[in-house]
Amino acid sequence: MLRKRYQLNWMFECPDAVLTCSVLNCGKEKFLVFGGHDKTLYLMDSENNILDDRVFDGWCRCSYPVDLDGDGCDEILVGAGDGNFMVMKLNVEKKKLAGLMRYKASKRINCCIAGDFTQDGNIEMIFGSEDKTIKIFDDIKAKEPKYIFYYDSWVTACTLGFLKFPEENVPVFALLVGTKNGTIQLVQFKDGMPDITWQNNFDTQINDIKVGDVTNNGFNEIVLATDDSFIKILDSNGELIKEIDIEEGRPVSLLIEDIDGDMAKEIVSGCADGSLKIFHNQSLDSQDFELKWKTKVAASIKNVCYISGNEQKLNQIIFGGYDRRIRNVTDFEWGQKETLDIPQMIQIQETQLARKEDLIEQIAQIKDVPTNIREHIFNSLQEKGHLKELMKELSELGYTEDEILEEFTILKTQKSVVYEMVKYPVWSLPEEEIEKEIPEEAKAEVVVKEQTKPKVQPLVIEKPVEPKKEKLRAALESETKKPVSKEPVKTGGSLEEVILEYLSDIKVVETKAQFIDDIKDKGFSNTQIEKEIALLKEQGKIQYSRAKPKGWSLVE
Repeated sequence: MLRKRYQLNWMFECPDAVLTCSVLNCGKEKFLVFGGHDKTLYLMDSENNILDDRVFDGWCRCSYPVDLDGDGCDEILVGAGDGNFMVMKLNVEKKKLAGLMRYKASKRINCCIAGDFTQDGNIEMIFGSEDKTIKIFDDIKAKEPKYIFYYDSWVTACTLGFLKFPEENVPVFALLVGTKNGTIQLVQFKDGMPDITWQNNFDTQINDIKVGDVTNNGFNEIVLATDDSFIKILDSNGELIKEIDIEEGRPVSLLIEDIDGDMAKEIVSGCADGSLKIFHNQSLDSQDFELKWKTKVAASIKNVCYISGNEQKLNQIIFGGYDRRIRNVTDFEWGQKETLDIPQMIQIQETQLARKEDLIEQIAQIKDVPTNIREHIFNSLQEKGHLKELMKELSELGYTEDEILEEFTILKTQKSVVYEMVKYPVWSLPEEEIEKEIPEEAKAEVVVKEQTKPKVQPLVIEKPVEPKKEKLRAALESETKKPVSKEPVKTGGSLEEVILEYLSDIKVVETKAQFIDDIKDKGFSNTQIEKEIALLKEQGKIQYSRAKPKGWSLVE
């Protein structure tokens, strides 16, 4: 039997596709938070028990844990497909998630991050979305962002990290932003304002960005997962120093972490073809990356996170995606490799919160913010006393208080959830390929390409304009179903644009055959259309629903 390079610790069956997962640290306890296509964020304990869930109005697309008030327990930032950006806090006693802050953007959220970007002792909350902006909030009570950065395409990835410039003595805590059209930009806070230090373009979508020392020289590099099937490694000035060819699949998610205990950080990549690949570098001050091991599951891996320091002090990789499963794996070589004495060239000071005690008190007093429209409606009815009157009427009809409250809870959440943890033997991993020993000649090839540095194009950074007041809706009405228009859509543009405009016009197309026939009239082949439909579905731009209205439609 061929030797495995990793161990599957457990597998968890989720209700739907998983788009994001994060680990919350609270003292000695650790919790896993995950969410995805069923529009629900789940809180799981270390025994794989679901403790709580919060329903959103859109897919849970991204999350990021951070201790905002310095009390030793992480809060969690969450971005959803309906443009809803939220900050939530773990109530340790009740083991529940409570909403602290909510902001509604016009388009879906693709990435979120938090940290002391301004280096003023205050943690800023940052998110990027398909409205082509990055928004920065400086306070948990902020109603509007303090800074907005504008781009010429969707913001698809963002992160914060410490980088050392050759001409500077002190490392910079920088914001890195990636876009759909391939722009990567570094922004730092200088002289009281955000400042664009450099910008580069790779003409391919940036799927994820991470910062870490992967060359083992004591300095951090910038690692990109790009849609051209490469992992790109940049220096602090944005210059390309290495490319790792993924070959099959596209890297869509990244993790930079020491997974085998040798003190050197590995690059872990989740790919669109369902493969999880680990690349390691076994020398000091080196760019010799090799494929350490890989595994493959049934569908795209959308997010990778990790839990450090269990009973065996192993770092555990946790990943999930479109196959509706979360897996926890560990590297078999933990503690067996010779450790590398990597110099620490960057001294990073822990953020000292300027108003720690005040923040803890303020957050404790914040009333729970609803995560979906039904909760907002019920809160409004309760505040106005209408629910009390309704309960009285229903009681007079013979319903018990428990029956009424149970029905109210169902109406607020409107979901049916089935999930369970599944444990498998190490050598029997369902739907995964048999891992083969990797010969030297088959190890991942590292390629260097010449890259000219583009001229930096300054983007507008400004405070937001006060939004116009919108008319209040007089009542809640269900929209009557619109008949499917048989009129042809406008021609012109790329195949993606034609498909999105077509679905925007007719709303729902019942069958794939009709879908393809209508688009074929615009001059595209069946093969082109089939591939584009599959790609747009994987990217979460279109969807097929078996529930009414049944058929293909745009993702909200």
